[in-house]
Amino acid sequence: MACLTIAERNFVIEASRDRVWRLIGKVIFSSLSNMENVEILDENNFRAILRMKVLGLPVNMKLKGEMVDISPPDSFSVKLLIKGLGGWFQADQKVTFAMTPVEQGKTALACKATVENIGLLPRLLLLGEARRFARSTFEAIEKRLQELA
Repeated sequence: MACLTIAERNFVIEASRDRVWRLIGKVIFSSLSNMENVEILDENNFRAILRMKVLGLPVNMKLKGEMVDISPPDSFSVKLLIKGLGGWFQADQKVTFAMTPVEQGKTALACKATVENIGLLPRLLLLGEARRFARSTFEAIEKRLQELA
């Protein structure tokens, strides 16, 4: 399966790009309400349990994340490997954040979530939930950054 965009959000924060860069990591983790047992493995890797619903039933998915393509203070990506239900469900996801100065003291933030390597059954059962989760996370990130800026 080719790379499929599942969510995008672009917004402007009234803060410098350096300030947004310093805040973004903490803001992302505080915006992930469905994640539990977050374990920071090192400065670029973490793992957690992601709570979601499949056909209305609660399911816990194993999540492994790695920070990649890090280019301070411009951009970075997080590669996510999501597994669950005894290995029946697996997906590779990538979330990219790009920060661009737009005016004096303002920064445009572009967020994009893509998914690849997802089988037919997980695609049918999980893609809608993945879209909702990514959209709500991007909205929460924007709201929290606006509050902190």
